Amino acid sequence: MKDMNQGYKIGNTYMSDEFTVRISWLLPATIAPLAMVIHLLNGNSRDFPFFISEADYPGVERWIFTIGLALSGLFQMIFAYRMWHKMRDIGRPKLLFAAMISGLFTGANLFVMSFADMYDHLELHVLTASLVFQVGILWAILAHFALPNADISGRRLRVIGILVSFISYIVMSQAIVRAIRDLDSFGLEDDTMFTLDRIQYAVDVAAYAEYALFAGLIICLYSFERDLISFNSSSEE
Repeated sequence: MKDMNQGYKIGNTYMSDEFTVRISWLLPATIAPLAMVIHLLNGNSRDFPFFISEADYPGVERWIFTIGLALSGLFQMIFAYRMWHKMRDIGRPKLLFAAMISGLFTGANLFVMSFADMYDHLELHVLTASLVFQVGILWAILAHFALPNADISGRRLRVIGILVSFISYIVMSQAIVRAIRDLDSFGLEDDTMFTLDRIQYAVDVAAYAEYALFAGLIICLYSFERDLISFNSSSEE
């Protein structure tokens, strides 16, 4: 008999909360690098380093990138709700509710972003990707303060993830903003790849910062798994 306090059903399929949170971080942590490696090995990369979203390129890598991140977004939304539902009586209710909203928003934008590739839908891609990064960091911060008695190892990981994400986002943003500002003197090109080629010197910094930002957010999501495991263990005692 499945314990519905430890999971939920989609149709006739039982999904545990631990499986949900694990998929929410493990799927993007494997799918994004895999798509990037395939993009590189297929000879489709315009340079290296390149932005993660450049791997959303027509071909096998696009299928992997889109399906993987779309599923990740859905699982993140489900877990954001489940975390609030399970822990609302042991945390700070208002902050935990705000964390849930942030998680739902992050997952929804990741879902949309997975279909809005930067080659054909640049403006929507930039908007949704920025919101994933920004609100994802906010989600981790709100959850951190909403659960003051959470698992110690989870809290420590979350602090590391938040700091890495925040610093990396600042570095990435500044590198790109300054580079694009330099292009104003002779006009910003409509061709995204041509523009990126022009500012590859900035991408050399911004791309590595994005990789660190991505890793920081994965660490934050992994820290939620530590919280959940600790909560389930204490509930069973």
